[in-house]
Amino acid sequence: MKKHLVTALFAVVSVFLLQGCSPAGSLIAHQRDADFYNQFVNSSADWPQAESKIDELKVMQTGSEYPMRYVFFDNGKFYYQVDRLGTGEGVWSIQKGALIATAQRTIFEMELAISAADDKGNDTLVRFYDRHGLNSIQIKLRDPQAIKAQGKMPTELRKFTRSEKNI
Repeated sequence: MKKHLVTALFAVVSVFLLQGCSPAGSLIAHQRDADFYNQFVNSSADWPQAESKIDELKVMQTGSEYPMRYVFFDNGKFYYQVDRLGTGEGVWSIQKGALIATAQRTIFEMELAISAADDKGNDTLVRFYDRHGLNSIQIKLRDPQAIKAQGKMPTELRKFTRSEKNI
């Protein structure tokens, strides 16, 4: 009886310790103030047409190693496209010097952090956990308006590979 009580107590304490250690803290590479992240944000007026207007909006995107796109809006919402996972929407906020985004998927809650790659400069990382553990991938801003202001034409976004898995 005493052995079972100790085992049960250990299990309860372990659960509380694991819940208290939020993974969000380990997702932040380098903290920055809100102004750093405001450059990635679109007007909420474009929120309803996020999918159809994605070529015209500011998009945070990764390379082909783990293809993802995130479009953030000033109403605290975001739209995303992740190859082999699908599309969706969620909410974001600035927390502890990083842009923290969460979205509810069918079988899990997606949580990621976009933060500075270094103490100085504009390089950014997206960090998240998947079934393989912690991922840290460079993510870049594609701002078509800023590109056009330089007299250039923005390159087309890579074709998104839609998933039917609905994970």
